[in-house]
Amino acid sequence: MTQNDDMIRVFEAWHESEFLAARLALEAHDIPFRVEGEFAQVSWGPTAAAKILRVPASRHGEAKQVLRDSLRES
Repeated sequence: MTQNDDMIRVFEAWHESEFLAARLALEAHDIPFRVEGEFAQVSWGPTAAAKILRVPASRHGEAKQVLRDSLRES
């Protein structure tokens, strides 16, 4: 990862279990990531919040494949 490497969204989780599975998959493959957002504490209404995982642009393709493979297995 270079210092100027942009962080690109690779996954949007709406539930804690999705988020943890994606995070563990990225960690297992030593792919750096950044987390943005929080889950909503409200169980009703049109407003919901998600956690976003961002990875360096240079590893975006690899991260997408890792997540696709990992989340398919679960």
